[in-house]
Amino acid sequence: MKDDDANETQNGAFVRALQRVVVIEPRELRSIAWSLLYFFSLLASAFVLRPLRDSMGLNGGPDKYPMLFTGTLVAMIAVSPLFALLVTKMPRRRFIPIVYRVSMGCLFAFWLWLKFSPGSLKLTAAYTFFVWFSVFNLFVVSVFRGFMADIWRLDQAKRLFGFIGVGGTLGALAGSMIATLLAKPMGSTNLIFISIILLEIAVFSVRRLVAIHGIDAIQPNQANVPPGVLQPSDLWRGLKLIVSQSYLRWIATYTFLYGLIGTFLYYQQGKLVDLTIHDRDLRTQYFGKIEFSVQLGTVLIQLLLTARLIRWFGITFALISQPAIAVLGWIALSLAMLYGPWLGTHGFTVGQLAPELAVLAGVQILLRISNFATAQPAREALYTVVEREVKYKSKSFVDTFVYRLGDCLGAWAFMGIQAFVASLTAIAFLTIPIAGVWVFVGRTLGRKQRELTDGAQAQTGPVTAGAIN
Repeated sequence: MKDDDANETQNGAFVRALQRVVVIEPRELRSIAWSLLYFFSLLASAFVLRPLRDSMGLNGGPDKYPMLFTGTLVAMIAVSPLFALLVTKMPRRRFIPIVYRVSMGCLFAFWLWLKFSPGSLKLTAAYTFFVWFSVFNLFVVSVFRGFMADIWRLDQAKRLFGFIGVGGTLGALAGSMIATLLAKPMGSTNLIFISIILLEIAVFSVRRLVAIHGIDAIQPNQANVPPGVLQPSDLWRGLKLIVSQSYLRWIATYTFLYGLIGTFLYYQQGKLVDLTIHDRDLRTQYFGKIEFSVQLGTVLIQLLLTARLIRWFGITFALISQPAIAVLGWIALSLAMLYGPWLGTHGFTVGQLAPELAVLAGVQILLRISNFATAQPAREALYTVVEREVKYKSKSFVDTFVYRLGDCLGAWAFMGIQAFVASLTAIAFLTIPIAGVWVFVGRTLGRKQRELTDGAQAQTGPVTAGAIN
């Protein structure tokens, strides 16, 4: 009896301590714990594989990037309608374990293919893995969000989703660290087994949440398709809305340039990595280090600065921060390549990079941190001044098709420029004005969002349409 009393006292003290961080009720504790584990294991599984994906994309050289990004765009368009159909036809208690178990089977098949197939088929396996993971990565978070919407009420979601999201950030950190530490000792291909184990933990967490919330009795919701999934109707409706509304065209242009510039940097990184790092495991380790630095910097800035920066300087600052970093970053990269030592003379160890690659890694990290910490929250806020129906029909189209189109065309554009300007240094200099256009689009978009917010306030009184909640 005394032991029970002691346990209750300890649990009460734990809940009170947790309530200093998040508004939580004692009866929600078990569900939150399993939700945190679910999101942690899911993103850890994905981020263990992400550096491997980036390394695989270089197996035949970076000039294959246009083909890989095109394959990703086509695969996304082809798979999304089937995925959306299955979500609406099957209860998530069955659908989610099936999706993750099929993914585990695919991963094991990739391991066999990469390990035991002849050399010529290994390259095909690497490219197929690159495309498969890019599509898989698109859907894993949307499945999680859809399931969270099933088990939490709206008032709970507002209180708890931010806290649960911390589990995902920690999972991304853990996955990146695992890839960094173990890629060389155990072989980068064998990281697949760690990802499979983490996915199985995610499935176990889902089953526990199903049991706690009694989801067995819930029928599939025909209209409940997770966010980020592009349905066939979204292509036409989203395109019509963007063509008809100037504000949405600016959002689409901003997102397109984000994908384009990001792919330019990714392509440039691939070129430099291909010239300076020749071991696949070391390449995976390099990409793992970048991912870990990005996630660590993101969580620190989100906790300490994001809300303050946007509140102090506004949406326009948040929108131009990433393009401005891109401009400065490409200038720094151009100078590093112009005055740095001749490429190809550098070896690579865990603690030492060629100067050009070190600068590029820094730019990559800063750009992606700024995306997660300021630009992405600002892009979400852009939709708060449009009608709800317009938001959901256009946002899915922009966030998937337009962004991936920027990826795809960015890769082809880089290869086309390279055909006329062979020097990577010259390409870096040519990218600076494109990034400058991105700054201009971000500034214009911030001004238009502010005008729409002021107009809404003039009609209805003070609103929070432009705020980041």
